[in-house]
Amino acid sequence: MREYDVVAAIREVFAAHHALGEDADDDASRIDDLLASHACTDVIVEGVDFDRALSPVRFAGHKALAQNLSDLYACDCEPSAFLWALSIPPSWSLDDVRAFSRGAASLAGALGVRLIGGDLSSTSGPFQCAITALGRAPGMSLGRRGARAGQSLWLTRPVGGAAAGLRVLMRDRPGDDEVAFARWRAGLAPAERRAVDCQLTPSPVHELERLSDVAVAAIDVSDGLLTDVGRLAHASGLAAAIDGSAISGAVDTAAGATREDALIGGEDYAFVLAVPDGLEPATGVRIGGLVAGAAGEVRLDGHVFVDAGFDHFAARPNRDR
Repeated sequence: MREYDVVAAIREVFAAHHALGEDADDDASRIDDLLASHACTDVIVEGVDFDRALSPVRFAGHKALAQNLSDLYACDCEPSAFLWALSIPPSWSLDDVRAFSRGAASLAGALGVRLIGGDLSSTSGPFQCAITALGRAPGMSLGRRGARAGQSLWLTRPVGGAAAGLRVLMRDRPGDDEVAFARWRAGLAPAERRAVDCQLTPSPVHELERLSDVAVAAIDVSDGLLTDVGRLAHASGLAAAIDGSAISGAVDTAAGATREDALIGGEDYAFVLAVPDGLEPATGVRIGGLVAGAAGEVRLDGHVFVDAGFDHFAARPNRDR
């Protein structure tokens, strides 16, 4: 496998999905036509963020791009383009690279996002993909800051399906062969099939026309509902009080998710919104509110949680104080 072959394969895949920028193989790409106002970056690492013993590598490509686009949507931005850098180990074939690219290109093509450049390297470690995505906020943009005590917290859709799907994948370990995986998935019960789809092909798209029409701050649920609510609250110097009676509406029961899946599971890419009094999203569920208190604390059922979800660097990711 030569570098020229890898570049050609990636170009071919993205061109087939109408997601290849005109300058993608130049030393640099012009972005003035994108009118980009925001940028974000994320990395996905084999053995940490995906495991080929659990699913075909195509799904890792989807998730690599989805996690970036979710960050842009949380800022009320329309994603327009991205760059990526791939570190490819000797164990990966050209077909593996094509499959990973196909997962990202399929999502990019569906959302009108273009690959405009990148870089390649070989590595003796695991495969890695770092993506920088660009987007434009046509009006007001949102951040995590700007919320006030007394404002409501809304979740755009139920969560926990991704955690439930990971549990099914870990149980059966269906592997990375596409044909065998499709056969295995077809044999699952509907709830388990939905859960696996939530884990492998999460959608970063929300149903609201503009988040900024109703919200003053927002965050996507990538590391767990409790953790990400805490991050939104912390950015505004507030605490958050979750309504225990409302949590049932925040659980993706159609995917077999549990209350714990919804609270500390991640990778759902729904959005938590801070909404002022008098406003109400057209879809979603109210899960609590922002209150005065220690910045970042999340209160639920008499407990105070801090960083209760996933943390790459924590020895004990789930902890209650």
